Amino acid sequence: MLFGSLAGIDRTIKILHTLGYADPNDWSDPIPAPPSGAVGAASPEGMSWMAILTKTLLIE
Repeated sequence: MLFGSLAGIDRTIKILHTLGYADPNDWSDPIPAPPSGAVGAASPEGMSWMAILTKTLLIE
């Protein structure tokens, strides 16, 4: 899960793709994050967003 501004989420997804962690298309579209002080700072627009990735790893 990623929480933050839309720009921050987009940049983090691109960095994780560059590092080979996940394809950008594997992430959900950003959705408004539930209001909570524990989630993190809101974006300058006053809204915090989240994107979700489910990744399954095969351990042999």
